[in-house]
Amino acid sequence: MRHKFKENRHICTIEQTRISQAEDRALPRYVKLLRALQKLRLASKQHPSTGKHLKSSYQIIKENERLVQCYPAFIIHPFSLLRMYSDVVVFIVMNLHLMLLPFAFSFLAFETHPNRHLVEYFDLSLCVILVAEFALTFCTGFVVLETNEIVLNPGKIFFNRLRPFRLMYDLLLFFPYILLLEVFDELILEAGAETCLAFVSFLYLCNIARFRDSNRYFSVIPRSLEISESKMRIVEVIMNTLYVLHWTTCLGYIIPVLLGADPSSRTPDEEQLLAAMRQHPNVSAVLEKVANPFVRLRLSDLDTSTTYRYLRSMMITLRVGLASSEKKDIEEHYVYHWIMWLVMFLGWLWFNYVPVVLCRFFDSPEMAIDQYDKFMANLKAFVYNKRLSVSLERKLRDNFATRFRTRYFDEEMIMGLFPKNLRSSIRMETCRHLVGSVDLFKNLPYFILTDIVNCLQLEIYLQDDVIIAAGSYGDSMYFLAAGTVAVYAMSGKELGHLTDGAYFGEISLIKRNQQRTANVIALEACEIYRLSHEDFQNVIKPHAYLLNRIRKQAEQRLAMMKRKKDKMYGKKFFEAFLQ
Repeated sequence: MRHKFKENRHICTIEQTRISQAEDRALPRYVKLLRALQKLRLASKQHPSTGKHLKSSYQIIKENERLVQCYPAFIIHPFSLLRMYSDVVVFIVMNLHLMLLPFAFSFLAFETHPNRHLVEYFDLSLCVILVAEFALTFCTGFVVLETNEIVLNPGKIFFNRLRPFRLMYDLLLFFPYILLLEVFDELILEAGAETCLAFVSFLYLCNIARFRDSNRYFSVIPRSLEISESKMRIVEVIMNTLYVLHWTTCLGYIIPVLLGADPSSRTPDEEQLLAAMRQHPNVSAVLEKVANPFVRLRLSDLDTSTTYRYLRSMMITLRVGLASSEKKDIEEHYVYHWIMWLVMFLGWLWFNYVPVVLCRFFDSPEMAIDQYDKFMANLKAFVYNKRLSVSLERKLRDNFATRFRTRYFDEEMIMGLFPKNLRSSIRMETCRHLVGSVDLFKNLPYFILTDIVNCLQLEIYLQDDVIIAAGSYGDSMYFLAAGTVAVYAMSGKELGHLTDGAYFGEISLIKRNQQRTANVIALEACEIYRLSHEDFQNVIKPHAYLLNRIRKQAEQRLAMMKRKKDKMYGKKFFEAFLQ
């Protein structure tokens, strides 16, 4: 059999498809470019969330047809390549923006203007990208988590994004706070401690709340690289820890300056500090006039680099957070005492929470996701012990991943907990559409269909797996729940494709050991339900009148198909599905 593949991709040899592909190749370059750009907004297999919601190529094609035919050209599918690439870019941009803001207001407020301008221009460019992302969300569909429905309707998308709380939450992200850096040093001197402290506290609370958004954008990256869920969550905890540490480090450096900025309570030493930070005089000369140890410490920082001051502030923050700070690290202002106590308390909570989370990741038998990852680790050890080839290991992993499709549960174990009537109801709701589409089963009583559905056996076939081999003898009927298969004549000619909801081999239920006249090959991972001849006969035999009726229908159908000479597929194509 000539089953042609190129780089593990099926090359279709059906005449109509070949003509269509040739016509596509003959298109002008600008048309090809436009099609490639349009393809970016369609659902793609490469998006890490596609496999969870769209199981097969057929479902992806139907979803894209729905997008193209029913909705405007500016609507973007949430599982598109454009959405995947933009999520990666926005994750990087968002974190750069949120890390740059506190650093700028803490360490660059008193820097020279050229340095500040460079930072301002860079952050404004990041804000422009975030604005573009905000606008893009009004064109991007979304998934309703409760029902897994993919919403592409422009009106629903617009009102979903226009909810008051969510709109304000999104607008606060890309607001150009960095422009206030131009006057921040003057605000410190003139507006007073309360105003500036309220502003930096607002920045802290507003942007720390971005954990969830950052993690959501980040999740696309490891899923694209097929990193396990448990490892991804560990990385998220580490990232969030560094994020909080960075913000607290910056606040810990600027808060003492803000607290000493109130003109009514400003001491001579604090006056010297503020003047020195703005003018950068000879530090050694100023230190001779200053007695306050905290002010002396800040003045000595002026002779050091910004990197050194940042790392030193981070060290103090860690020591406070771990309740190991020294008295000289604490400024005398009572508000600063309370803030450092809060940092100490939150640090205690955080650094006790992280080990608990990590222990839960490594030892949590009740967590389904971890069980999935543990099984994959056991599978890897099994492959190593058996010295299996890399290609076979990949097939084993793909088989298990296809069976569970990120659902992370043991179906057999769960089904075993239910009584027989509930198991039948679940199977009927899952598979009735497959059985009900078969001509031979039409008008059968409900209890007969229930018994047939209970006899179905789920089988997983991966790409290139042979489902039916030409020359073999049929003993089962097959229902294609998800996936795509190709049908080949014994000569090797490709006759056609079957997709979700198709069935073949129904005559084998009536006439056993009919010789197959075609090969059926899986073109992608397929979920197939098999109904054996024995199981069907056991169900239908007690009802002789139904069996006779089905036999008569099968004989009539077989005779009709034998007489029919289809010019496109040929006679053998139809016989292959009947047997």
